Amino acid sequence: MTIHRRVLLQAGAGTLLASMVHGCIKAPQKSSGFSVDDNLLNQIKKRGYLLVATEDNYPPFEFLVNGKPTGFDHDLLTLLKKVVPFEIRQEILPWQGILPGVGEGKYDVALTAVGITDERSKFLDFTMPLAESSIAYIKRKDDTSIKSIKDLAGRTLAVQQGGVSLAAIPDLAATLKQHNGTLGRVKEYRGFAEAYQDLLNQRVDAVLHNIVSLSVLVNEKPAIFELGERVSRKSYAAWAVKKGNQGLLDMLNRFLISLRDNGQLKPLQAKWLKITFENLPTQPLLPGDRPIQ
Repeated sequence: MTIHRRVLLQAGAGTLLASMVHGCIKAPQKSSGFSVDDNLLNQIKKRGYLLVATEDNYPPFEFLVNGKPTGFDHDLLTLLKKVVPFEIRQEILPWQGILPGVGEGKYDVALTAVGITDERSKFLDFTMPLAESSIAYIKRKDDTSIKSIKDLAGRTLAVQQGGVSLAAIPDLAATLKQHNGTLGRVKEYRGFAEAYQDLLNQRVDAVLHNIVSLSVLVNEKPAIFELGERVSRKSYAAWAVKKGNQGLLDMLNRFLISLRDNGQLKPLQAKWLKITFENLPTQPLLPGDRPIQ
């Protein structure tokens, strides 16, 4: 099974975390109407806990600071833990194991910014989108030869192995063809840290990644990197559960909708993503705003 992804990857053994604390987060009150279906609650209590899977080298969604997990998804997880009447355990592992693990039932939730794709919709169900995950590119700030997407023709491009950035290549190739250009070499990386280093060392000409991650990177290093255009159709990121696990999906959506409606979701987007999404769809959509059949 090919797993396309939009993320930075950190290889290493999975680590089980029992809890996280972010003192600055205000949790929604249990009296706000958030509830857990009895059947789902009984199912979870039989095992004793809900198990969510994340990785921790995907800023701003998930990363480590002084060995402690932090980021957008971790703030959301902290809030979720405060409103559910059961234990939530978190396992941190390399990306390649997350979606197959959820699809096989080893983990209950891929609590990470999973790009919604046609392939994944065959074995996963998705929550409402949490962010846009359209693919764009960055280049070196001092590389004046790349001014627009058509200038990527014939260039060496970096993408993540098995990632959504790789899945965006056909869209880019079609765009280049419209400008009488052809796709150059596409170099695949296990993680984006190495890809960015190769960009700086002029081993590649541009790195393709989701627009949120690139925006944060350019915000942090404006003298080094420059953000280019989107190279793919509009796409979205969400949490994922095993296909058919409707009770769990409904609970997660109720939680996320409660954060949106009480005004807590937008500040977290601004804090971590450096961008807010005013008109995200309330249902998961495939790239190009297509409904999941």
